[in-house]
Amino acid sequence: MHPKKMNTSFLYVAALTILLSLGLALFLRSSFFSVQEVMVQGLKLSPESDILKLANGVQGQNLLLFDHKALKHKILLHPLVQSVQFQRKLPQTLVIVVTERTPVALVVVPKGVVEVDAEGIFLRRLESWPKTDQPVLTGIDLRDTVGPGQNLENPSLTAALNLLGQAPPELLAQIGELHVNPTQQMTIYLNSGVEVRLGQANDWKTKLNALFQLVSDKEYKSFEQGVRYIDFTAAKPVIGR
Repeated sequence: MHPKKMNTSFLYVAALTILLSLGLALFLRSSFFSVQEVMVQGLKLSPESDILKLANGVQGQNLLLFDHKALKHKILLHPLVQSVQFQRKLPQTLVIVVTERTPVALVVVPKGVVEVDAEGIFLRRLESWPKTDQPVLTGIDLRDTVGPGQNLENPSLTAALNLLGQAPPELLAQIGELHVNPTQQMTIYLNSGVEVRLGQANDWKTKLNALFQLVSDKEYKSFEQGVRYIDFTAAKPVIGR
């Protein structure tokens, strides 16, 4: 009789476990967890309405079971969005956490300027200057067919962004314009109006650090107003007045 009693108890526990699991599964799939509110965090450049429009359709879906891969793919179509994460606030709120692409330069085009990030991604076309100044890149011809979200894949642009990426932050803030000629010779125009001839290279750190030390030097500042150019194409910088 004892083994039979144990078998009955085992079947009872097993049946109870199955019922509880089924009940839990049905509860998790119930309307109690349907998305009623969508919040967006992390935006600085993009309007919230853009992201909410791309997320249209998630409301009413199950907060725990919605297709997050498909929704992520849709939001990443926005040219200013670099990455997306989702947070769930139970029971019915979905939080979309966006990391935006950061503009690092402006490329002059016939009808305004184009914002680009460090990877050369076309972010926005602007008809007027943005509130936050970025170095202006000139001498770069962009195809008419390019648009927001595309990698511009322009050798001159890549070379210019490579230079800016190696500049000390304090010097970067002083760069008003970076001109690239057809042979990718680089010329910087500082906000002070001084022309800096850098020549051609791939590794710019040594020259840019030396330039920053020079323009930060007290003796240089004492005669800076009379300086027209600084030539870094030779072994030692030459200051022209």
